[in-house]
Amino acid sequence: MDASTAPADPRQVKDVIIPVDGLIDPQGVPPKAKAGGACKLGIDEAGRGPVLGAMTFGCCYWAIEGDADIERDQKEINDSKQLTEDKRSQLFERVLNDDRLGWSVEAVSAARLSREMLRKKAPISLNMISFDATCRLIQGTLDRGVDVVEAYVDTVGDPDVYSDRLTRHFDGRIAFTVAKKADSIYKCTGAASICAKVVRDESLRRWVFAERGINDREFGSGYPSDPQCVEWMKRNAHAVFGFPEICRFSWAPAKQRLGDVDAVDDDVRANFGFVAKVQFDEEQDDSAVANTMKITEWATASKKKVDGPVAKKRRRAHFYRRLETLSSLSEL
Repeated sequence: MDASTAPADPRQVKDVIIPVDGLIDPQGVPPKAKAGGACKLGIDEAGRGPVLGAMTFGCCYWAIEGDADIERDQKEINDSKQLTEDKRSQLFERVLNDDRLGWSVEAVSAARLSREMLRKKAPISLNMISFDATCRLIQGTLDRGVDVVEAYVDTVGDPDVYSDRLTRHFDGRIAFTVAKKADSIYKCTGAASICAKVVRDESLRRWVFAERGINDREFGSGYPSDPQCVEWMKRNAHAVFGFPEICRFSWAPAKQRLGDVDAVDDDVRANFGFVAKVQFDEEQDDSAVANTMKITEWATASKKKVDGPVAKKRRRAHFYRRLETLSSLSEL
């Protein structure tokens, strides 16, 4: 569905526009929250472990005044991991259709995870990425005029340390409760967990490969323990450009696979004789022409085999420089 024709306030999973990377922020604000009522908010993440796909961060909030009624009406909400896929989708749609509830989700793409975690200077840890996304979701809710006074967050690391850090970031304006398995304890965090998990699963289901000639969707759940995912990575590892952008280059299974240079075909083991076909997209704005470039196809420019320990060492070193090179190209 095109974004211009999609409902501003989606009521079904299929109506939710899911970007590859960025914020999903419905336009509706619950009436009591809009009227200035004090609100509680929950935050949880999904997709921390997979090697494929985005990591998603969910947020759900409502007015404290109606808390008892909402918790009674939404009593089936629980930790998303304890629910079946169908049940999660049903409960997500109940969140979408309950006008007392507000929600948002941020998708952090595999490409952004890789880019930030593999930065040559000052790499950003996964915990920091989680903290930043959590703060953006809370700040975005505040910016819409919602008076968030309580927040319930599933912990990243030590709960007390994380709580102190969030409290300082928001200058003590919000009373934070941070706990392990908060999504199974607090309904607002459980609702956030469902939002995050459904959006992540749906983003994988809708994935469209940007790389020309690749349409291998047999990647299973995207977890490195999933045999389907393991086989997908074996089929789709490229000796120079690595994996399609659905893959997190910064994850150990991806690094391990890319380091296995002897497993690739002979025509791939060339003297780095590869060319990338690139596509330039131009968008005219008031100030200048913005050029964006993406790799749409790769091809072998030479089939000359290079063997021996020196060449092997060079190839291995090249693998771990490729992502930095591609990130630089994408910023031109």
